[in-house]
Amino acid sequence: MPLGILLLIAAIYLLVKSPRKPQTLSRMLIAFVITLLLCIIPPAILRIGDPQAWGKLGGLVALLMAVIFGWWHLRSVKRAS
Repeated sequence: MPLGILLLIAAIYLLVKSPRKPQTLSRMLIAFVITLLLCIIPPAILRIGDPQAWGKLGGLVALLMAVIFGWWHLRSVKRAS
């Protein structure tokens, strides 16, 4: 899946570029887990649609949110210094 690979490369790039790697990684992980749970649990409870499709979509959305939060954190660190 090309979008997933691009998002993973972007996440790794942000971690390598970050001067505060542990903080960036923790914020990205928190964003990933929260978004993944919000994308997977409600459809499972409501029994809407295909569970595999929701899992794949939730993973991509969670990875996108992790990249966005990592970029946002990196930008705020650069502005502060």
